[in-house]
Amino acid sequence: MEKLLKDRRAIRSGIGMALLFPLIYFTMSLLGWGNNVFSWWEALLVGLLNGALFWFFMASFRQFRDEDVTPR
Repeated sequence: MEKLLKDRRAIRSGIGMALLFPLIYFTMSLLGWGNNVFSWWEALLVGLLNGALFWFFMASFRQFRDEDVTPR
């Protein structure tokens, strides 16, 4: 876990994803194109969880990017 927290690029991507989801959801609702599945607090919560999952998977997979996995 400590190794994952050192990946600053993945942390920035996760924060961006956590902010982007509620922003898009509320914008779509204001334009009248939303489906209103979530209330405002559920959209914020889903955005936070979405960002955390995105960060975890991005940082986890990025630590293996330089390994050669092709068969010889």
